[in-house]
Amino acid sequence: MQTRTGDIGSFVFERGNRGSLRRVLAVLVIVAALLLYVGGKVKIVQLGYQIEALEKEKRDLERENRALRIEAASLSSPARIEEIALKRLGMVRIAKENLIVVKQQPKAAQRAK
Repeated sequence: MQTRTGDIGSFVFERGNRGSLRRVLAVLVIVAALLLYVGGKVKIVQLGYQIEALEKEKRDLERENRALRIEAASLSSPARIEEIALKRLGMVRIAKENLIVVKQQPKAAQRAK
């Protein structure tokens, strides 16, 4: 039998081993494809966990925002401000006979002047 060698890159294979070279290359291509596929699936799962964590953080922040809005509304209520003015600052209510109500002129009347 005559043996011939084929030169592929820096590898030298005998002619009888070309079939095995193809098998090795096919296996390497399949392994690379599987690694890419599995890597993609792993990345999808990681992103799913990240999305879930961000959604939980969003819900927590929305809950905190609602609580802060309620607190801000209660702190700026006229009844609370009046109570602080009377008790802490020592202000007194004005007597009704000393109260003068000034009505604002309509804007059209102000422009005519």
